[in-house]
Amino acid sequence: MAIVVLVLWLATAVAGVTLLRAGGAARRTAAAATVARQAVPADSMAGPGPRLAAVPLTPEGGPPLSPHARVATPAGEHPLLEFSHPTLAVTGIACWMMFTFVHYRPLAWIAFAILVLTLLAGLGWLIRSRQAASRRVPGAWSFPPRLILVHGLIASSSLVLTVLTAILASRA
Repeated sequence: MAIVVLVLWLATAVAGVTLLRAGGAARRTAAAATVARQAVPADSMAGPGPRLAAVPLTPEGGPPLSPHARVATPAGEHPLLEFSHPTLAVTGIACWMMFTFVHYRPLAWIAFAILVLTLLAGLGWLIRSRQAASRRVPGAWSFPPRLILVHGLIASSSLVLTVLTAILASRA
């Protein structure tokens, strides 16, 4: 049964990569359309020529202090969710692979916990993306609903079978 769950997790990963590619393509298309609407004539883009002089040094001989830029995430982007969902998924698959090959029972429960965290991060990402899309934020992720459904159904079946396999492994 652990091998079936592993295959389901891998199918979930394939569906997730497909979903990510489709969402990224839609995002790039929307961004290109936004840039095309805001196109500036080529004559107005000509600015000053290249800078020829070096930055003057301070009296101590070091470079001048530069202002600290405040890092702000553009609207519609959620880098923590965009990073953590796939990262947690890969970590969970790795833990489940270890459980499948070694049958060390705590690994099944660790993989299950990581799967739940992955699920929560994915749902958070989906909710944030839907909110950004409803506000028509330029550059927001736009995932095809059909692929979201496929990814979600495979992931939920993986979750159920992961729990059943972990329970059966604990009782053995």
